[in-house]
Amino acid sequence: MMLLYYLSGIFFLFFFFFFFFFSLIFILNNYMFFFEWMILNLNSVNLNMFLFLDWMSLMFIFTVLIISSMIMIYISEYMNHDNYKNRFYYLVFLFIISMLLMILSPNMISILLGWDGLGLISYCLVIYYQNYSSYNSGMLTVLMNRIGDVMIIISISMIFMFGSWNFMNYNNMSMMIIFLIILACFTKSAQFPFSSWLPAAMAAPTPVSSLVHSSTLVTAGVYLLIRFNYIIYKNLFMLDLIMMFGLITMMMAGLSANFEYDLKKIIAFSTLSQLGLMMMIYSMKNMILTFFHLIIHAMFKSMMFMCSGIIIHMMINYQDIRFMGNLKKFLPLTLMMFFISNLSLCGMPFMSGFYSKDQILEFMFIKNFSYLMYLYLLISTMLTVCYSVRLIYYLMNNNFNFMSIYNIKDLKLMNYSMMILVFFSIFFGLFMNWLIFNNIEYIFLFSFEKLIILMICMISLYLGKMIYLLKLNFNYMYLLKYFLGKMWFMYNLNMMIIYFPLKFGNNYIYLYDKGWSEFYFKKSLNLMVLNMNFMNLLMNNYLMLMLMMIMYMILIILLL
Repeated sequence: MMLLYYLSGIFFLFFFFFFFFFSLIFILNNYMFFFEWMILNLNSVNLNMFLFLDWMSLMFIFTVLIISSMIMIYISEYMNHDNYKNRFYYLVFLFIISMLLMILSPNMISILLGWDGLGLISYCLVIYYQNYSSYNSGMLTVLMNRIGDVMIIISISMIFMFGSWNFMNYNNMSMMIIFLIILACFTKSAQFPFSSWLPAAMAAPTPVSSLVHSSTLVTAGVYLLIRFNYIIYKNLFMLDLIMMFGLITMMMAGLSANFEYDLKKIIAFSTLSQLGLMMMIYSMKNMILTFFHLIIHAMFKSMMFMCSGIIIHMMINYQDIRFMGNLKKFLPLTLMMFFISNLSLCGMPFMSGFYSKDQILEFMFIKNFSYLMYLYLLISTMLTVCYSVRLIYYLMNNNFNFMSIYNIKDLKLMNYSMMILVFFSIFFGLFMNWLIFNNIEYIFLFSFEKLIILMICMISLYLGKMIYLLKLNFNYMYLLKYFLGKMWFMYNLNMMIIYFPLKFGNNYIYLYDKGWSEFYFKKSLNLMVLNMNFMNLLMNNYLMLMLMMIMYMILIILLL
């Protein structure tokens, strides 16, 4: 089985070079290919499959494949002890295929196949370790994502009224369809108020977290918005909505990460914060910069998850950062990689993350909107640096509070699988900046505005150290424990988001589907078939009730 993981990793590795090469050709020549494959043609009824290739889809496939190839090699050592390695392999493989199908689709039906595949397989992966905590997290994940799936299904039926499911053909749509698609993207990308499933989904094995919560599942919503950009950018109200919720998500995730002690949840909140940033820059009508940050974020965030996986694996599945400390002596290579990914996340000058984050902040400074928005953006950026510094202090400088006789060491295969991602986390941003923006300077700011970002980063370094040194005791800090520690009470609001639609469905079945509709239509039609005598039918109360109901419905429709 381990050989299968190796071969899959090498297979994906070979293909990512292929897609990267084609992406470069497409971006330099501005190519776009639209393929139509007729699967079935029966008496003028066509069943077609569509594929859309441009530089964005090819670059995204390259990102998914490079991370998948590294993770397949990583899994071969991480899951070596597991009794169900083959089941895990097929789930991860199907997950990658679903993502690729979603990326290549310009058609709502084929997007739904990939979209639903992502939702279902992510549920199977979250409940992979079978215990009550995993079941609860999996159920929360699947029900939250199900809201988005339903929105996509409703939008499919509404788009069909326009004549085609290929949304690439449209330059305008009704506001209702746009709202449904944005809502679907919000659930998949865990934007407020659907954020709570993302930290809960950390119950999955760490390689899954690395794949799912860096480059595939959570970025699917952002990618779908990018694909719908021509239609959504015409609706300014929806853009304001996206910006507002993106900022709320950034603030919420940044604050929660600073008061969290679970290593994987801190990284999950970090992902949530970056997704909020992507949504916000998308609402500024700059989808290329959104995509640029999405690609670079996937590189360093997947590496960060993989490093955390090694730490957790070596500490026999303990995830509390208060037990960790002084790990630079035990896991020097892993901590070096973790430090690189953390610096890239903070936007350390000339790391990959710097080229996207710095450009996003500078782009926001040239926009003309309220000072409150600027303030929220800068505070969110400060919080990002704060929790990164706090985490590094806990892992490197804290006393080692685990079993003193426990033997911790670097694992070769896991570390080797991250080497390419280290390279991309340092150099890929520079290369992509040259490639996408042609190294043309189009943002001109005052020197104070240029320096304010660096000043914020310096202040955040001290704030992060202060939060680490305080080592807040939650027993005396009711607000922090129950408000920030519980993710702004969102775990309590989940029931309201999920419960009422399910209750409505339950009532609909019993009151209408098994009630009035059964009485008026099914039973009356049965009696019509049994009693073919017309006079008897007219005397039949059921038929009379049915006719009266139909007349009543026609009257209502005419009046409306």
